[in-house]
Amino acid sequence: MRKLTFTLFFVAISIGAAGNLLVNGSFEQDLSVGWTSYKADPTYGYDSIVRGTGYENDPDYEVYTLSQFGYVTRLYQTVDIPSTSDFTFSIKARINAYDNNADAYCWAASAVVLYYQNAAGATLGETRICRFSAPCPWVSTSTIHLIQAADTLWHTYSFALNAELVNLPGVTPSQVMKVKGCLLDTTYHSC
Repeated sequence: MRKLTFTLFFVAISIGAAGNLLVNGSFEQDLSVGWTSYKADPTYGYDSIVRGTGYENDPDYEVYTLSQFGYVTRLYQTVDIPSTSDFTFSIKARINAYDNNADAYCWAASAVVLYYQNAAGATLGETRICRFSAPCPWVSTSTIHLIQAADTLWHTYSFALNAELVNLPGVTPSQVMKVKGCLLDTTYHSC
């Protein structure tokens, strides 16, 4: 049986201090503008990243990502940030991870991930706004902060970067020079 995980993301991805630092953060242009996509399964069609207007009741574009049967999808971009002070993140998203319980070792997970990077692009820590099924191994650590979506409805998630970095004691805020925003879907399938 297939494991499914999917995430819907909306127009309001905003990373910035004085405005949006993301290129095409509203998805109003083709995804090749500003974004890099990765599908672990480019051949068999178990992974999808689709831009469209039918995912929410408005005329704006959203992005739908899907991963099935032990694969992964990522849509991401990295931006340089001037500093962590007065830096905010905001997204309106509908996040879901569905597990059809094919066996006790399979799981599904979806997340909006912010990777905090140094000047060389090495990841120092991350925040995941997520949903996942058991037995997904994701846990909060000193460098990973999980914010679990309460349900599968549309919600706006927003925070100041300095306030969020308090949840990551293993990350030195003065070393954060870049933020990589990523829409991630993944599954683990053992059969």
